[in-house]
Amino acid sequence: MATLSFIPPGLLAALASRPAAALLPRTPPSIRLHEPQRRPDDPRRINLFPGRALGEREFERLQAYVDDRIAPLLASLAPGIVEGLACALFGTGTDTRVRVGPGLAVGAAGQLVRLFYPLDQAWNELVAQAERDQDAPLRDGLFLLTIRSAVEEIDDATAAEPCTRSEPDPLRERRIETVSLLGLQRIAGSPRMMAMPQARAANRIGVRLLRESPFRADSGGVPLGLAKIVGKLPVWFDACAGRLLAEPDAAAHSLLAHAVATLETWQRAHPAPLPAVATQTLDELLGLDFLPAAGPLPAALLRDPAARSPSLAFLPGDLRVELAPVPAGTVEEVVVGELGRGPVDLIHGLGEHLRLLLAIPDLDYRRDLFDLPQRDTRLEDELFRRGERAAHAYQAWKARWYALFHGLSGAQLEALRAPVLLTKAPPEPGQYRTKLVTDRAKTLRPAPQGTTSHPLADLATEGTAALPEPYASHLADPHPAPDDYQPVPDIQPAGNGLLHRREALRADIRHLEAALDKSFRLLEEVGDFLGLQRQQLDALTVSFSTLAGGVPGDGLGSQLVRWTAKANFVPKPPTENPS
Repeated sequence: MATLSFIPPGLLAALASRPAAALLPRTPPSIRLHEPQRRPDDPRRINLFPGRALGEREFERLQAYVDDRIAPLLASLAPGIVEGLACALFGTGTDTRVRVGPGLAVGAAGQLVRLFYPLDQAWNELVAQAERDQDAPLRDGLFLLTIRSAVEEIDDATAAEPCTRSEPDPLRERRIETVSLLGLQRIAGSPRMMAMPQARAANRIGVRLLRESPFRADSGGVPLGLAKIVGKLPVWFDACAGRLLAEPDAAAHSLLAHAVATLETWQRAHPAPLPAVATQTLDELLGLDFLPAAGPLPAALLRDPAARSPSLAFLPGDLRVELAPVPAGTVEEVVVGELGRGPVDLIHGLGEHLRLLLAIPDLDYRRDLFDLPQRDTRLEDELFRRGERAAHAYQAWKARWYALFHGLSGAQLEALRAPVLLTKAPPEPGQYRTKLVTDRAKTLRPAPQGTTSHPLADLATEGTAALPEPYASHLADPHPAPDDYQPVPDIQPAGNGLLHRREALRADIRHLEAALDKSFRLLEEVGDFLGLQRQQLDALTVSFSTLAGGVPGDGLGSQLVRWTAKANFVPKPPTENPS
């Protein structure tokens, strides 16, 4: 009977030639159980040393060893694009070229696709490669442009020319390389799909990828984009549709990316406001049959979100639409959490439920933001009390202003840098409340272009049906003033201010000083005149003294004055001139 053994035959022959006593174990035998572990001297790994020539089998064993080591790691990764691999088409017709940027991707069976340099390939070469892969002519339809990795010989002996005199060495080592190849994977070809516009057809394909995975384990191709091919030539290429990333819910994220790109294109094509009366459904307006479970929508689709009854810019049809506010910081989390729920059907009348979320800044968000606000009567009472205090403060300030600056001219007020007098008293609290409501109404309903006055200038005739709460109630039923409110009359102070009276006193003082200066000058002039008279009288005194025999005078003319009081001047009778 044959005996199974893991000992090599050479070792068995050497043991058979030895005596039986030498074969007895020196220690008692023991059985040890342990988990098998890889060691550096694993037989599947080649023990390389200097001078050893590596042949084809050695290289294959090395590659197999590396593949075995990284296979568990790659198997745990989701298939798709890890980074890069941006794809675009350039040129038209037969001159079209496909360009793929560097990047990394993982196939369905864990195949690793790495592109270190940009890949540029002619469209005709890509079509020929696709026909070789499927061994059939390329038909019209919608195709996924894929990339995969493969091992190919770079010096195939069968490719040599038949007329060569020397044949290649049949014992030479093969030269193989790992290459990245582009391919085409047909995903649809019905006449209805082919007749659809690009956005609608790509939207349908994105929804199909939610149900059917485009990854094939046999080829390991990774989709890069969606192309429509007619007559072996591309009609259009969409880099968002069909581009699946290596992440959970990759197809849902691809549908969201294509929807966002389509909505951005729609907004650029429709800069003008939408008609006031909606005439199209959402799928007719946007050109999409499905929407992702969560994502952004143009703000133009919603009118007057703060009104009591917001309106839509489209016909809802069978859609049930509701409106709710959310903090802006939670929008991304909501989109990620709800994206995997499936698409929103807009065309088959399934009664889909849409919730339009308004992103409110986090500091302004409140849970009751969309609740109809109730009138705050305590706030209105406080408005009346604050208005009364403001009126009292204004009257006190006005009285002080009049007590200081009343009666001064504009130039004097400017020179003194006096505050400007507020001639208009604060409005009554009721009037101020009405003004606030009117200003709010004008912002809710802007005036049409070309009009000189606002249509809501007179709210009494316009009505309050168009105003939201609580503005409508403020006008329909004004809240009365509280019992402790007393209107403050506007008092006009009389009399001139202190500064005006100071200026008047200064003017009187300046007038008196001028009159005194004039009187002093007159007195000085009289004194000078008296001095001249005294000098004249002194001269007369000297003359009289000389005439009286030399009696000296006092030099002041007073002695002459005494004499003149007792002197009797007799006029000399005129005599005839004896001639």
